[in-house]
Amino acid sequence: MENNVEEKILDLALKNADSAEVIYEEGESRSISFENNKLKSVYTKSIRGIGLRVIKDGKIGFSSTTDFRKPEQLVSNALESAEFGQEAKFEFQTKSPLKDTRLFDENVVNYPIEKGIQIGEEAIAKALSVNPDYECGASVGKGVGKCRLLNSSGLDVSTRSTSFGTSMDILLVKDSGLLWIGEGESSVKVTDDLDKHAVKALHDLKLAEKEVEISTAAYPVVFTSKAIGTLLSTFESGCNGKLVQKGVSPLTGKLGEKIMDERISIYDDPTIDYADGSYDCDDEGVPAQRTPLFESGVLKNYIYDLQTAGIMNAESTGNGTRSFASQPSPGNSNIIIEPGEMKFEDMIKDMKSGILVDQVLGGGQSNVLAGEFSVNIDLGYLVENGEIVGRVKDCMVAGNVFDIFNNIVALGDRSDWHGSLQAPPFYFRSVNLAGNKN
Repeated sequence: MENNVEEKILDLALKNADSAEVIYEEGESRSISFENNKLKSVYTKSIRGIGLRVIKDGKIGFSSTTDFRKPEQLVSNALESAEFGQEAKFEFQTKSPLKDTRLFDENVVNYPIEKGIQIGEEAIAKALSVNPDYECGASVGKGVGKCRLLNSSGLDVSTRSTSFGTSMDILLVKDSGLLWIGEGESSVKVTDDLDKHAVKALHDLKLAEKEVEISTAAYPVVFTSKAIGTLLSTFESGCNGKLVQKGVSPLTGKLGEKIMDERISIYDDPTIDYADGSYDCDDEGVPAQRTPLFESGVLKNYIYDLQTAGIMNAESTGNGTRSFASQPSPGNSNIIIEPGEMKFEDMIKDMKSGILVDQVLGGGQSNVLAGEFSVNIDLGYLVENGEIVGRVKDCMVAGNVFDIFNNIVALGDRSDWHGSLQAPPFYFRSVNLAGNKN
């Protein structure tokens, strides 16, 4: 690195600013993608950049660059922007003890691209042996990153991290329309069991072979852990301190109130080894902590970065997220939902006439903040007398999350990871469905 450019920038900034913070990031990612059963690309991307935040005369200034040749320009841009900046309601984080969460896997660094190509080819061959008309896509990607954060309060933290992801999707073009199924996972560690995703997708394609019609009505509905994320977005954004500060969160002023069924507890937890959203400290240097958002259905906390916490007379929850090119704002790490009591298979068996939703199309939410949702079912099944009888298509579920999360039959007894969400399946007593039966 060029003579520790970060330290030079910090020194330059402090000649004119009252306090300052520098974030340096570098990263490289490599990804392999298959489309229409063939290898399409092997792609490498690198990024390196630096961001500077200053406090001058009580106001915040910010600037960032990927050009390391003109540190003076970066500093003067940040100082100029402080003239029009927001009033600073915080002081930069001092040095504090950090958790030692595992964020790095050497196996990711050493993972050979040839192996990624091989597992992609094998998974696609497996699918085509079942049906040569399938159009398959697959991807395998890995990333390695480095970050250093230092400020005028004596903080100097360096972290290394890795990321790895695999996915597989199968498309079947039928006279009656398209059937698309996608599966995948991501982690800090190598997760290259693409075969597992191929097996699940092929299993679901078989279940979806028969298409059934269904009338518009309210039904019991099970959302798998893969599909439930869409419905959780209202609660996630509702706990965001920035939206609370602006008065647009539906959860404003509701700390300590029961918001949903008492069997539901939701945590924001960046301290889990090898999980997608984990970190030792947030992007402002505040130590990572596990924050209860809802416990037994009761709203416990909002999440904050330093500035938002300062405006709200609260403490940062260690959720300041950013890249080098942006100022921090509150963001979730890993969202963890405690599992319940009921086996997934028993949820299906329990339904006389109900719907199983495994994939939804887009967010499709009409008013996320008010909790209103209307989502198209991308992959869903009709369940009759405890058996899956066929696929429902061209259908939509709609309602209000505050209603349905207070009208639950059960939560699944095990949680699965989907990105940085770990959730069980949810079994709702009654959800409105717009059917496809004329």
